[in-house]
Amino acid sequence: MSTSSVWLVATREIRERGRSKPYLITSGITALVVIALIVLPGLFDDDTSEYDIGSVGTGNVEIIETAEILGNINDAPGETPSVAMTVVDYDSVEEAESALETGEIDVALVDGTQILVEREGGFIGDSGAVELLQQAAAAIALEQIALQNGQAAQDIIDIISSDPLEVTALVASDEESDSRSAFAYFGLILLYMAIILYGTWILTGVTEEKANRVVEVMISAMRPWQLLAGKIVGIGLLAMAQFLGTIVLAYVAARFFASFEVPPIPVGGLLSLALWFILGFLLYAVLFGAAGSLVGRIEDAQSAAMPMTMFSVVGFFAGFVVLNDPDGTVAVITTLIPFTAPFVVPIRVALDAIPAWQFALSIVIMVVTIYVAIRLAGRIYAGGILRSGQRTKLREAWRSAES
Repeated sequence: MSTSSVWLVATREIRERGRSKPYLITSGITALVVIALIVLPGLFDDDTSEYDIGSVGTGNVEIIETAEILGNINDAPGETPSVAMTVVDYDSVEEAESALETGEIDVALVDGTQILVEREGGFIGDSGAVELLQQAAAAIALEQIALQNGQAAQDIIDIISSDPLEVTALVASDEESDSRSAFAYFGLILLYMAIILYGTWILTGVTEEKANRVVEVMISAMRPWQLLAGKIVGIGLLAMAQFLGTIVLAYVAARFFASFEVPPIPVGGLLSLALWFILGFLLYAVLFGAAGSLVGRIEDAQSAAMPMTMFSVVGFFAGFVVLNDPDGTVAVITTLIPFTAPFVVPIRVALDAIPAWQFALSIVIMVVTIYVAIRLAGRIYAGGILRSGQRTKLREAWRSAES
């Protein structure tokens, strides 16, 4: 009977909230934001530096062509060029100066001997073009000297554009480590958003039903803890559906439409994230539900959510600390604290930086904490859910609950 009552409330939450405008709007906006963040940068991001070069007189074409070669010297075959220069011819210096003032061109080259810019040190996009033109002119001058000794011009360009000093990194690049770090970072953000968003759903849902007296009808047919458990299960399933849907949508969009390569997702990290999403949601959902039973008006819901919000914020920032030092003292301590563990443990798992005993101990502590929280929240919920009209103090709800 108790299980059927819980499931009855859960199905009601899924049915009512799953087709409600806030849920549908939230899901739609989340989908659009995810797609926009992944797809739009690839559509509008152009790595090519484009310069419009004015040309007056003779001797400019070779310098401009050489400058473009120097700008693209490190590009791989088939890549989008790093530099593109467009030549605009003018009959006089006055015409080129006028074009500079109106922004039609970035710089102007006169007779292969002089560069015109609008102003020295100005932020008008001419500095890169000036530097390349200077290098090109120097390369051509060297070419003329080298040709007297039989050395090819391209060799000169290769020499002055190469990196003669060998660069040695103390820490070698590790693609697997980089992908683990990226997964841990985005997992932390998603988990924080999910706990805050879906925890608030539970709080406002309890508050609304208390304010409009719907709970008085429902409480006559079941125990208070069954009502609270049903709401957590129902909203939790909706949350999981939206959460997983967002992850799948993000992966598909990144896989087929992103301008960057999607790193491999560590299976262990994904399973750990799912596990701690469930555990973290359960803990915070129970607390949000208990807080909602103490609120008399919807307007007071935000203040009632403040303690849980502060706990989650602390966990969120602890996660960033652990990202930089997954083996440090802060990482170990926050792993064993139930309110911060959901944010910290998935990161340490993704970075392969948590011993098995710490992982197991954190789960045990979390499960025990959730059990205790359910017992305490159930009593608070029972004592505060029927008190409408004003905010109920925690002590009053505790004393008025059935022993």
